[in-house]
Amino acid sequence: MADPCQPLPTTWSIKMPKNMIASAVLLLCGVATVNPVFAQSSDELDKIQREVGIMEKILTAALKQDTDNKVSNVSASYLQHQGVVFSFDVRGSRWSTIFASVPDAPLPPMPDIDFDEISDIEILGDHVQVISDAVVVKTQEAYQHAMEMMRESAEQVREVAEQERDISREIRDLEREKRDIEFERRHDKEAENQALEQRKKELQASIKELEKEQQTLSLKQQRLRKQLAEKKQARAKEQQQQMMALTNSVNNSIALSLCDYGSGLRSLPDNEHVSVVIRGLDQSKKDHIKVFKKADIKQCVVGNIKSSQLLERASSYVF
Repeated sequence: MADPCQPLPTTWSIKMPKNMIASAVLLLCGVATVNPVFAQSSDELDKIQREVGIMEKILTAALKQDTDNKVSNVSASYLQHQGVVFSFDVRGSRWSTIFASVPDAPLPPMPDIDFDEISDIEILGDHVQVISDAVVVKTQEAYQHAMEMMRESAEQVREVAEQERDISREIRDLEREKRDIEFERRHDKEAENQALEQRKKELQASIKELEKEQQTLSLKQQRLRKQLAEKKQARAKEQQQQMMALTNSVNNSIALSLCDYGSGLRSLPDNEHVSVVIRGLDQSKKDHIKVFKKADIKQCVVGNIKSSQLLERASSYVF
C-alpha cells in the first residue's frame, strides 16, 4: 500500500483541484501521525507494579508507626491514565480510640531509602517489616481499663440502690408492725396498752432513723449517677478529640510518606495522580478520599513545597 504522505501521482492531480489535493494529503498524514491514547506496555506496567509494591510497604509501615498500629489492610492498585490508588482501614471508630492513653514504646525512625540503589523489592520489604513488627498494640488494654472504670462506677450505683431498696423494705416491715399494734390496741381491750405504746414509739424512732438513712443513700445515688453521666460525656468528648487527632495523624503520615519516598514512583506518568481511600475513619461508614497530583508530589520531593502544602493541594472529599 502506498504511503499517503508521499506525493500523489500526476494523473490524480489532473482530475482534482490543487487545494483539494493538499487538504486530502494533510488529512491522511494527520491520521497517520496522531496516535490515540495507547495502554502502557507490559514492561512499563511491570515497573509501575514494582514501584507501587515498594510504596505500599513503606506507606504501611509509616501509617502503623504514626497511628499506633490503628491501620490495617493496606492495598494498592493502578488505573491506567489515572494513577495509583492506595486504600486501607482505620480502626479508630470503636475501642481503639477510647481512653487510649497508654504510653507507647519508642519506635525506630523510617528508613532513608535511596531507590536508585534498590535492586530487590524483597530487601526493602524485610527492612520495612522490622518497623511494622516494632509497633506495640496497647489500645486494647486501654479500652479494657476504661471499661473497668465504667463498670466500677455503675456497680457503685447499683450497690447504693440495693441498700436503698433494703431500707425501704425494712421501713415497710416496721410500718406494717406499727399498724398491727394499732389494730391490736383497738380490738384487744385487755392488752397491755402501755407496752404496746412503748413498742409503737420504738418503731416510730426506727422508721425515722431509716428514713434519714434512706435520704442519705438517695442523695449518694444521685451523686454517683451524675458522676457516671459526666464520665460518659468525658469519654465521648475524648473519643471525638482522639478521632480528630487520628485523622490528622493519618493525613500527615500520608503526606510525609509521599514527600519522603514519592520519588520511588518514577515510572508513574507525570500527568497522573496518587489517590488514597481511607475506610472507617468516622461513624458515617463513608470513605475519606484524597487525590494528589504527581506534579505536586515531585515538588514536595525536591523541597519546593512542604508536606503540609502538599496536603492542602490535594483534593479531599467523602464518598
